[in-house]
Amino acid sequence: MNNNKIKIFVTGFFNSGKTTLIHTLDDKAISVEKKLAKAYDGEKTHTTTGFDLARLVWTRPNLDFKTDGVIMNKTEYLRDKDEYSGWHAINLELKGCPGQMQFSAVRKILARGNDGVILLIDGCDLVNIGNGLVILEETRIVLGQGIPIKIIANKSDREDYCGREMISNMIGEQVYKGSAKRNVGMKDAIISVCKIIINGTNENSIINKEAIVENG
Repeated sequence: MNNNKIKIFVTGFFNSGKTTLIHTLDDKAISVEKKLAKAYDGEKTHTTTGFDLARLVWTRPNLDFKTDGVIMNKTEYLRDKDEYSGWHAINLELKGCPGQMQFSAVRKILARGNDGVILLIDGCDLVNIGNGLVILEETRIVLGQGIPIKIIANKSDREDYCGREMISNMIGEQVYKGSAKRNVGMKDAIISVCKIIINGTNENSIINKEAIVENG
């Protein structure tokens, strides 16, 4: 990470909720996508073919590792920054990617240079969990086995949700439940990844890694 920005790669298979997450957290997010010839899963009408990009701010009243603070989009932070006077803040960049398997080369390019990863799994589509595992391994090959990753079984608000424990057993790693559409569990996962990234730096340099966000 640079002195005042953490970059998080949001990845996962097609229809796992990457673009939804990006736009739920930042209503001014950018997406490069195309319209599907036919709606998928009854509501998905577009798919990412380039990237998704959100600009957020993570701000905390102190640097204690246990302090979560809050995450908001950059516009909201700059509008209300007087409320957070004296708080420590870091810019966050969330970058989403295409999920279809044929976009592997694009994902590998977009993954480079990121500090952490959020991997979304469609918690209502067990058939495609295997594809999520392929993308997980693909990401670790690019960013290294030690890259901080949180895996979220998305769409926990739906009646056909398969359950976090079942999905964790299928994947063989700890999985957290969440809803990108309703912003349930998503900010917590991002903060958790950020803490791992920050804590991985030299303890004496943590303050130098966090600064009040500039107006620009």
